[in-house]
Order: sequence, then structure tokens, then C-alpha cells
Amino acid sequence: MDSITFASNFVSGLSLWLAIVIGLVASILVLRAAHKMGGGLFGSVLNFMGIGMIIVVVGTLSVALSIWLPGAWLNLIHTILFSIGFICMVLGANKLFKGIMS
Repeated sequence: MDSITFASNFVSGLSLWLAIVIGLVASILVLRAAHKMGGGLFGSVLNFMGIGMIIVVVGTLSVALSIWLPGAWLNLIHTILFSIGFICMVLGANKLFKGIMS
């Protein structure tokens, strides 16, 4: 039974770090594409999306720091970073919507 518990803990830790690495790589690729577009509507939308994605990844990274931070502070930091990240992505989507409609 101990081997099942160990495997479960190992996989959950691995999936957290894998999510962080994939999120960082995806964010960098989005910001790189935005830079190559040289501004304009889609470039600015991708900038908002990329910045929002990075903030969400940092919020996910705060979960990995749970060893050093108390639970209440960790929850507060996680919630604030996720909220700000998703707000940035919503602003990008709204900018795209306004640009397409006009």
C-alpha cells in the first residue's frame, strides 16, 4: 500500500512541475509571436494573452512554494495572481472583439 501512496505523491508533484514548464514555454511562444507581429491588433491581443498566461503560471508556481509559505498567504497570493492573469486575458479578448467589430 505504501508504494501506491508514493506513486500518487510522485505523479502529483511531477504534474505540477510539468504544468509550470509547459505554461512557461507556451507563454514565451505567445509573447514571441506577438513580438514578431510588430504591434497591430493581433500583436497587442497576444501580448495581453501572453502576460496573463505568465501571471497564471506564477500563480501555479506559488502552489509549489507551499512548503515555505503559510496556508492563508499562499491561498491569497494564488487567488490574486490567477485573478490578475485572467483579467489580462479577458482584456485581450475584449480588445480583439472591439477590433473585429469596428
